[in-house]
Amino acid sequence: LTVKGITKPVVLDAVLNKQGEHPMAKVPAIGFNATTSFNRSDFGLGNYVPNVGDKITVNITTEATAASAAKK
Repeated sequence: LTVKGITKPVVLDAVLNKQGEHPMAKVPAIGFNATTSFNRSDFGLGNYVPNVGDKITVNITTEATAASAAKK
C-alpha cells in the first residue's frame, strides 16, 4: 500500500464468496471479500490522533469474470 509516497506491505484477509458461471454474462466468475487494517500514523498521517482515530480498516467486495469469447 502506498500513501503519500510511503509504501508499506499489507495483508489482505480474503474470503471467496462464490465461484461459478455468471448468470447474465454466461462466463466463469468469482466473488470475494477482503479486508485489511493499518495505522494512519504509519504513513505520516498521524495528525489529530487521538481525536481522529489512527486505525483505518479497508473493506473490499468485488466480482471478477473471465473475458467473453466475443471479446477475445
